[in-house]
Amino acid sequence: MKKIYFIGAGKVGTSLAYLFNQKGYEIIGIGSRNLKSAEASANFVGNNITATNDILVFVEEADIVFITTNDDAIPFVVQDIANRCEIFEGQIFIHTSGSLPASVFGPLEKKGAFGISIHPLQTVASPSEGVNNLIGSLFAIEGNLKAYDTALELVRALDGQPFFIDSEKKPLYHLAAVIACNYFVTLINTSMKIFENVNIDTEKGLVGLLKLVRGTINNIEKVGPKQALTGPIARGDIHTIEGHIVAMKKYMPELIELYKILGKMTVDIAKEKGTLSESKGKKILEILREN
Repeated sequence: MKKIYFIGAGKVGTSLAYLFNQKGYEIIGIGSRNLKSAEASANFVGNNITATNDILVFVEEADIVFITTNDDAIPFVVQDIANRCEIFEGQIFIHTSGSLPASVFGPLEKKGAFGISIHPLQTVASPSEGVNNLIGSLFAIEGNLKAYDTALELVRALDGQPFFIDSEKKPLYHLAAVIACNYFVTLINTSMKIFENVNIDTEKGLVGLLKLVRGTINNIEKVGPKQALTGPIARGDIHTIEGHIVAMKKYMPELIELYKILGKMTVDIAKEKGTLSESKGKKILEILREN
């Protein structure tokens, strides 16, 4: 079984180290410039994994080196490895960034290594959540073709669904993930702020919103996003939209631009669904432009 070393003791790296350890891979160490972070990660993984703040110490022993630092640090770690470590032919380096291309491994590939990125299309709020969520997820693979077999092996060890993506389109892929995940959190937080403005209890409000969202997700899963669209724009309910705008102007004017942007996009979906007439669609767009 291949020896794996992790540089970076964050949530994703810790989750992957735990899962690969469970699958029988030999995790030879977890490195972080912050020793406490490395120790916490190693303790979570278990099996007496070695923690170190000398991030290069295990590079030369590993068949596979995962760099699971934040994105901005990856090029510096790569260059540090290239400057100070002996790289062997066919050694595989992997990062898990959703936007950074595998070409960042150029300095190591010049020495005979193969660089590839494996990005889980999943949110990891904590290592324990990551352990549960990563299994069976989609994984975007991009990089050196000679590392594809290893990447597929690792993804399949997690019961993952691999797909391959062009380097130049990777930022678009990551954008889709950011909108669906990160901006979704922003929208829920915005709804919570509106609830606060009308004195709805925070705990009860969140419970209610989550039930609403789960119902929406169920509908999307069953019939797809277009057919799952409901609400005033889907119905062409102009007076309700006008009421929203009046209320925002009076109480929360900072939301108007967001409402307009999302509203214009929703008009397109409602017309594609077939529940919004062309004339009502134009009227709604006029209202959104004028306010």
